[in-house]
Order: sequence, then structure tokens, then C-alpha cells
Amino acid sequence: MRVSRKNIITKCIEGLSFVNLVSSFEQVDIFLKGKIEIAFDGLDTPLLFTVEILPQYPFKSYNEETIKFINQDLLAYKHVMGNGTICIHTSHSIHLKEKLNIDFNSLKNWIVKYYINKEEDNHYEHLIVPQHCFKNNKYTFTFTNVDYEFKKHDYGFVNLKFLNNGVLGDMSVTNFLTDSFVNSSGKELASCKWSLFYKSNPQKYHGIYIFVESPPAFHDRFVLLNWENFVDVFKLDFLKFLHHCEKDYINKKLKGQVIPLYIGYNIPNSEIHWQVALLEVGKFPIEGVKEHKKWITELTHGQITWAISHNVSYSYFFGRGAFSENITKKKILIIGIGAIGSIVARTLVKSGSLKIDLCDYDIKEPENVCRAEFQFANGLTDKVDELKSLLSLTSPFVEVRSVNQIYFESISKALFNDPNARKELEEFINSYDTIFDCTTDNDLMHVINQLKLSCDVINLSITNKAQELVCAFYPNIYGFVTHQFEKVLKQDTEDMYNPTGCWSPTFKASYNDINLLVQYALKHINLLYQKDLPKNNFVIETGSEIAFKLKLKEF
Repeated sequence: MRVSRKNIITKCIEGLSFVNLVSSFEQVDIFLKGKIEIAFDGLDTPLLFTVEILPQYPFKSYNEETIKFINQDLLAYKHVMGNGTICIHTSHSIHLKEKLNIDFNSLKNWIVKYYINKEEDNHYEHLIVPQHCFKNNKYTFTFTNVDYEFKKHDYGFVNLKFLNNGVLGDMSVTNFLTDSFVNSSGKELASCKWSLFYKSNPQKYHGIYIFVESPPAFHDRFVLLNWENFVDVFKLDFLKFLHHCEKDYINKKLKGQVIPLYIGYNIPNSEIHWQVALLEVGKFPIEGVKEHKKWITELTHGQITWAISHNVSYSYFFGRGAFSENITKKKILIIGIGAIGSIVARTLVKSGSLKIDLCDYDIKEPENVCRAEFQFANGLTDKVDELKSLLSLTSPFVEVRSVNQIYFESISKALFNDPNARKELEEFINSYDTIFDCTTDNDLMHVINQLKLSCDVINLSITNKAQELVCAFYPNIYGFVTHQFEKVLKQDTEDMYNPTGCWSPTFKASYNDINLLVQYALKHINLLYQKDLPKNNFVIETGSEIAFKLKLKEF
């Protein structure tokens, strides 16, 4: 006879020495629900928990545990959610009995660590904030750290830039960037550190800010939920400011529209976090009260509608991984943004680079999309213009510019023998810290090798069918690359891609082939800069006789 899941769970729990089953597990909606009492040496008073077990258990669901231990009397302790659920992340097991043993022992460990010993965590956790919507729409507000020291009770306006509309879960969402903070007189105090691509967005919106210094929270973790909780936080002059703002909005016929209120407070590492509440024009949480024959403004009772706010400063945006600052903080020029160059550009931007200029004469056509960082939806465009846009959409911090290709082509080739032009070309190239030449243009490679340069020049090229990638550093570029392609590497020059029409043959390789080699090369280049190692030329070779292999050979 098959034993029921409920009986297995009950029997397993009853076998735990520190657990007493207070009420039997019963099916309630989709949960198995029961009550337990935890008691062991060192715990003065037993703790009572409601236990809810989802049908997926012992599997996780959306990376969350599917067993919940709930006690709303423990909200003051660390790692307890707003509904009283103890926040535990436990070891994996697909076996019901083993998983129950793991999870109940994790609950016991939480009691020892946070309830009995009242330990503090080293890392900071943001306040727990419910995600509310305003008229069936959610709002998000992103900001960066700014170079300004706010003082307690400072208030004024926030300038915003509209980012986009989208979908978040089952709701529509409107996303904004925080542009700058200005005082009540309109003087700019601080500006968020976005690139010009975002700063130049002409769509302007605004909100209101107040800096309260201490986190607006109870139990140090849960954001305040009612406006009356701010009675001792918002001073009279700020409430008067809110009143005048609302009158002005109503006069401008904005009644019913949403106005974000940024509430700022200090967090560790000398940073400020901004929690954003949503105010409806005509329903600000204030009222006039007559006191000693004078009208004053007071806060009213009412639930706060909290929006979603994120600090996306550079250190957070690239916190999970970036290249060496010897690359990312340098001024970079990429010449040639076809398959190789566009992948180099996209990777540098995703790895934290801040200043990139692009140089290419070519048009992006549909055939280019399959193996380069372009999109079909943009149609036929200049490669530089499209890639500039794509890179700016990728990172809000990178400044991307284009180089006059006609000027560059003329000064590097047609006027190369003119001493003045040659000097001008040297000065132009030396205005950069790092150059990536991804053109596979032997003439340009020769020209660059003849110049007196103080910057780093890196040449990248790939053989047909992506059998090898060749990387050369200035000043040993032209001789090394031509020797590799003409004398060393056995490149198949017959089986090239020759499309219908008057095109020059080009090498065959998929996006995967090219990206693999380029990423390997960039990883090695980053290591050289990170550890300040000698920048030796290298070749990456592939082999697929038995299994695919990669081999890097330095020269």
C-alpha cells in the first residue's frame, strides 16, 4: 500500500528531536499546512511556526524554497520577510525525507544565529519595499551616485528622462532615468552620470525630492507603508513646498497625473539610496489645518504607493565583471567594424569601456547581420551609425563617437608621403590610448607600422573558415601579420565566399566561429593589461580532427 505524501512528511517531522507537531498537516488550497513548535537547549522559549509546503517540494520554484516557516512575531529579526516567512536558502536534494531534514535544520540554524545570538550580516541589504502600481501601471526610476553631499531636510525638484514603456510581469511599466537634482529655486545641485546619448534625450519630466538621512523603515528593514509614519520626518517647510507644488500642478491642468517623490537616505559606503513614492496630483497626502488662527499643512493618513528604484551607478552596472581599468578607462578607436570589429566593440562596452570611437566606410547590409553585431530591423544603414546606437543602448555610460572616414582614408593613404599630413595622422592616432585595427587592410597596416606612435595598436585578423586568429601589437604588426598569412598559416584561399554580383571574396565563418576566437583573444589581451605583462604577438589555432581544440601561441 502506497504511503501518502502527507504521512511521509508528518512521520519525518515527528522524527526530528527539536520539532513538536502542534497541529496536523492538512491540504489548504495548494499547500500542505500545519503548525510546529521548535525547542532545543539554548532556546529559552519554544517558537511556534506555521509551515506551508507547496506541491513542487522538494524542488525549488523560480529558485525559491517551496517550504515556508512563518511567524509574524519575528519581524524584528534578520532575514524575515514582511509576512513573517523566515528567509532561508538551503542545500539541494531531490529526496523528500532528506530535504525535510535539511530545511528544518536550516530553520534551527537561523534561530541560533539570528534569534538567539542576534548576529549582524557584513553586507548591506536594501529595504524590503512592496511593488505597487498606479492606475494599473508600474513605474521604475534609475539613478546613479552623484557628486553632491545632501543635508538632512534638503528638498527640491528632480529632473527625469523618459526611458521607455514595457511589460513587467503581468503589468505595463514606465521606466525613467534620473537626470539631475535642483533646489527649490531651480539651481542644479547634482547630475547623474549618464552618457550624452541619454542626457540629450529631449523628453523631460520631473519629480520632487527630500533627503531624510535615515532609512524610512521599521525594524530597520521594512519600508514605511503609511504617510502618517512620516509625521516626525517631514518638516513644516517641506509640507508647505508640497502644497505649493500641487497647486501649481493643478493650475497646469495636471490633476490625476503621477508625480514621483524621491526620499533619500544614507546607506553604507557613503552612498545615498533614493526610494520613490508615487503622488497623484489632486490627492497629495496633505491637508490644511487651522492652528492658532493660522492655516498649516499636515500629513494625512493613507497608504504609500511605492515605485521601483535602482541605483545603477557604474560600479553596480559592471559589478559582476569588467575588464581591467587599463582598458576600460582608456580612449579607444576601433577601425573597421565588420564581423571582428563589431564584436570587439560590443564586448568592450559590455566589459565597462567608457570612450570608444568608430571608423568604417561601409554600409551594413542584410548579409552582414548573420555574423556581426548588427540588426536586420534597422535596414540598410551606415555601419558606424547603427553600431553607435546599439552600443549606447547597451551601456548608459559609454560615449561613442564616429571618425570622419573620408578624412582618415585620405590622410592615412593619399597624403601619407606628405610630411605635414603624416605628422597630423600621428597626432590624430596618438590622441587615443588604444587602437584596434580590425580592417584586414594590409595597406593601412603598413602605414600604421611606419608611424611614430606612443599609443597601443592591436591588429586582429582571422583566416578563412576561422581556422586561426592572428593578433599583432605595434610596432611589430605588418611584418608579423603578412609573414603569418603568406608563409606560416595554411589558409584555404580557394574556398572563399563569392556571392552573386561584383563583390570581393570574403572569408567563410559563422558568428560562433568568429566570436569564439575574438573572445579568446580579448580575454588574453585583458590579462596582459591587467597584469602588465609583455604584449607579445600571438596566434590562436583551432583543430577539429578528433574534438575541437584551441591553442594560443605567443611569439
